[in-house]
Amino acid sequence: MIRFLLISLFVMTFNVQAYAFELLMFNNKYCIFCNKFLKEVSKEYNISNLPLIIIDEGNEPEWFITAYIEKRINPIRATPTFILWDEFEKYEVDRIVGYSGKDLFYNQLQKILAF
Repeated sequence: MIRFLLISLFVMTFNVQAYAFELLMFNNKYCIFCNKFLKEVSKEYNISNLPLIIIDEGNEPEWFITAYIEKRINPIRATPTFILWDEFEKYEVDRIVGYSGKDLFYNQLQKILAF
């Protein structure tokens, strides 16, 4: 819980006009780790300046497919994949591949937000 609060505080310090980040989750409904994340984290996830956008495999929005074709999103080789997406510049900043528990997820998220 403390990590969640620290991450929230860190993200809130960003200038919203200069940095418009989203956390994309590439999800497969048959993936046990995706389902575990959805059960353990997504319902309580509340970082207002870093919204969580869940993208279901096989039902990707057109903008996502275009970004992938244009190589602004790197290939996705496993699910879940969490992509720190710069909505202002329209490109992938960093990513987390896999899910091994809530604490590790927030720790990894904190590290990529510290760039």
